[in-house]
Amino acid sequence: MEVLVIDDASTDDTLSAIEEFIQNNKKNPPIRVLQNQENLGVASCRNRLIDAANGEFIAFFDDDDISQPQRISIQMARLAEAEAFIGKDLAICHSARQQIYPNGVIHYEQTMGGQTGEIPSGDAVVERILLGRVTPNVIGSCATCSQLGRKTVYQRLGCFDEKLRRAEDTDFAIRLALAGGAFAGVDEALVQQLITPGTEKRLEAEHEAYVALLHKHREFLALHGWLGFFELWQDARLLHLKGQKAALLRKLALIGIRYPLKTVQKLLWSLPASKTRRQQKRWHNAHNIAESP
Repeated sequence: MEVLVIDDASTDDTLSAIEEFIQNNKKNPPIRVLQNQENLGVASCRNRLIDAANGEFIAFFDDDDISQPQRISIQMARLAEAEAFIGKDLAICHSARQQIYPNGVIHYEQTMGGQTGEIPSGDAVVERILLGRVTPNVIGSCATCSQLGRKTVYQRLGCFDEKLRRAEDTDFAIRLALAGGAFAGVDEALVQQLITPGTEKRLEAEHEAYVALLHKHREFLALHGWLGFFELWQDARLLHLKGQKAALLRKLALIGIRYPLKTVQKLLWSLPASKTRRQQKRWHNAHNIAESP
């Protein structure tokens, strides 16, 4: 067991706080601190941690989240189930989360591959992430803050894409699924995710990340006949997040005329995640207003 901490060129007292903690907690597993001289982004940080890790398995903890004490043991057992089910070690495990918003709202966010159904893998996962298609036991998110996997799995897939400042975790999940990887989930919320502000979480930044993700995987979208639809849908999504209802209705009408069946399918597939989106939209709107001059 070891703990690795990476500081992405912070400008506050993060490093001194970490060093003080290490000095006062000698009985903990060994703690090593990595430091970037310039801010490189979350994907680069995760890759440095993977490269530096001595362990066979890696669990990610984000700086604004809290993991339950039993998290590692439960996820290790669930990952072993997944590997036995698919007959290989190309698998990863996520747990459900409690998302805690600044206004006190607590939202339970389920994860993919829950314990009551079959462990999903392959194209079904890609279609859920990119298209939104609903199939059994693939509803739920795959956040890195609740992720555990083998170091060799990350290395086999080339780790996280450092060109992506956001959505690097979603891109990794897509590439794992395309490689035939399995997604095991734990229904218990083993992580409390504190929803905190940051420049990388602005609506525009979220939208740019979404567009970059669609562009990177445009070959899959084109192969399945969805590329043209999503070139229009990405703009409708931003209008929805911004709360621009009139413009959104006009955009949806245009999309519906051009792609009637796909529009109906996409709207129906979006229903299971509607509660999550409502919470995110409220938070984004409140955060953006607070940041406005």
